Amino acid sequence: MGGRRSWMGRSLALAFALAVLPAAQAQPVVKIVVGGPPGGLFDIMIRNISERLERELGSTVVIDNKPGAGGAVALELVRTAKPDGLTVGTLNVAAAANESIIKKKSYNLLTDFEPVGMYVFPTNILIVNPGIPAGNVPALIETLKARGSSNYSSGGIGSPGHLSGEMFKARTGVPATHVPYKGAPPAVLAVVTGEVAYMFATASSAIGQVTGGKVRALAVTTAERLPQLPDVPTMTEAGLADFNVSDWVGFVLPKGTPVAVRDKLHAALLAAFTDPQARDRLRNATFIPLEKPLGPAEFGAFMHAEVDKWAKVVHDAKIAQD
Repeated sequence: MGGRRSWMGRSLALAFALAVLPAAQAQPVVKIVVGGPPGGLFDIMIRNISERLERELGSTVVIDNKPGAGGAVALELVRTAKPDGLTVGTLNVAAAANESIIKKKSYNLLTDFEPVGMYVFPTNILIVNPGIPAGNVPALIETLKARGSSNYSSGGIGSPGHLSGEMFKARTGVPATHVPYKGAPPAVLAVVTGEVAYMFATASSAIGQVTGGKVRALAVTTAERLPQLPDVPTMTEAGLADFNVSDWVGFVLPKGTPVAVRDKLHAALLAAFTDPQARDRLRNATFIPLEKPLGPAEFGAFMHAEVDKWAKVVHDAKIAQD
């Protein structure tokens, strides 16, 4: 009995000691807030670097999915978070366009966040329904003009696919109507079924349908071809020079985050994205790592340029959302 009491006493003492350990000794959790649903573009990217990122930060990394309003819901959560480096925001081209699209926002992308960096490009593909008699981009333009009226899909208002579609219309003069869907998968399915004629889809959401013959890929929007589709030309190779509508993914922190905390996160992300194994995984997942990743200052300047660039497209296309 005495031995049992002694064992219980030691157990209680250990439990008490653990309970009163300083919080600093517990492994912190870094929450990466993404403006899309589980399994989407951001999730795929982060999961391919998470192991190395956790080692660099000495923290557990979790993904917090907050879809809605083209990423605006997620960014509002980041804006109001404590500026301690434990809440990280992700953004893409839709965030830059939303500065002109969404009139009633509670944040300003260029003044309410601390830019951290940009390390990778997603790939977008121009896909068409197999019933469209066009084997290349010039033939598609000719076919759409001859039709007089066609529809194209996207994952939502202000999404990369929507912006790419509007720039395509502006550059080529094709008559087409935008049909927004709630996310990329149903938008791609609309091309498969023929509900719409074409779409600028993220490669990660459409690659299976392309390789399965359900849709036809005519071009990729990045500056280089996609390894998984080596025979599909870039938009420049297809005849549309300077068709610069590639999506991008960057990271931000709440305004007021200490510089040392921001720089530590940038260093960790840089190490994770340049890890050789992670780069291979990202390329296999249809992402293109930047040869020269952008740090806080460069990414901040890039964000300014993107906001200005898409403001003109939004104005000319008369895209609006409350």
